[in-house]
Amino acid sequence: MKRISILAALFVGLMAFTSCESDRDDNPKVQLPSHQGATFFELNDPAVGSQAVDLQNSESIELKAHAAPDYGFPAEIIYGAQVALNQNFDADKTQTLTTTGSSTVYQALALEIDKALMLLRECYSEADFTTLFTEAERTTGMDIYIRMTAIMANATDSSSFVVSTAKPLKVIPYFVEALNTPPHFWYLVGGNIADGTWGNSKSGVGVSMIPFYTVKGETYSKATGDGVFSYTGYFSAGEFKIVADPGDWDHGMCGGTEKGGQVYRDGGDDPGNIKVENAGYYTLTLDTKAHTLQIAPYTEAVSVYTMITMPGDINSWDQANGNPLSPITTVSGGENHDWVCDVTFDGDFTDGVKFAADGAWTVNWGSAEFPWGVGVGNGPNIPYTKGGYKVFFNDITGQFMFVEKTE
Repeated sequence: MKRISILAALFVGLMAFTSCESDRDDNPKVQLPSHQGATFFELNDPAVGSQAVDLQNSESIELKAHAAPDYGFPAEIIYGAQVALNQNFDADKTQTLTTTGSSTVYQALALEIDKALMLLRECYSEADFTTLFTEAERTTGMDIYIRMTAIMANATDSSSFVVSTAKPLKVIPYFVEALNTPPHFWYLVGGNIADGTWGNSKSGVGVSMIPFYTVKGETYSKATGDGVFSYTGYFSAGEFKIVADPGDWDHGMCGGTEKGGQVYRDGGDDPGNIKVENAGYYTLTLDTKAHTLQIAPYTEAVSVYTMITMPGDINSWDQANGNPLSPITTVSGGENHDWVCDVTFDGDFTDGVKFAADGAWTVNWGSAEFPWGVGVGNGPNIPYTKGGYKVFFNDITGQFMFVEKTE
């Protein structure tokens, strides 16, 4: 899933400008700054010149505009910077630095420049670094381009956004983790899923929607969160879809039956629902990067539980009543094996937590993994960290997820 900030969207390029109907002192007409006939403002050559800047051992690189952009009247301006691998600054090959300022003298933080280079080269590991950056680039430096950006501080749209002339820089990069995007969970929703209402919304997660779970041993893209996920449960005869994000019907897996024929929908016409013709237990394996889905019968023995709790140091290890989880599947004809609850940990774990069935310790699951993993019978305590989470647990596979709340 792509996440583009408002400023990043503004930085795609020069936007069209619509002037005000009148040019009074209390409503002045904005004019876009220009330099040598183009809509730019001028950036001085960086003081570092052609010297290679060791980003790992530097704090910042000073950029200085020749003058503040002239909007035709005094204005408070917010400055930023962008980095690219060539002077064209194509939208998909440009990274915007996080730090902004109010002065024509801007300190481009070395760490932010380095993170920008990791993203531009799609470098997410030490192994990537040695592959995607040549030895010469890693030791003597690489050529990049940098420019300043400016926008009026009170802007409500992109009409006052401008960029400076671009200047070359030589820098020595080092590996830094630029992104650590969590797994991007996709969801089941349909007439035979959860409460059966087809409710596709953020508030429906854990009510009308069931998430796919992470798979032990799989790795997930630190840029997109994509990878291989799975879900095991009982499917009554009926229809469902798999959606990539709550509220979005246009992207996900659709069509076919439990025997195959599913397709990825990337907008366009609806291929239809996935139809379950033969009720039963199935394991769905979803590759969210390759957009493929495999459905196979689950043939192991399955137990049905009346309740699941989460005993631990947060409730004095109360297996009978400690942090009970709610069943997600409540639709008529369904059989619940997924549980959900909200929990807030005021601090990091002391002893941890586990999952327990039917108010007793007879059947319990634990794991040394967090925030997602696979619980095993009588396994170790789960070592949680401080924060608020929505917890999901599957009692067939032992898969669990503590999904940190962001809203």
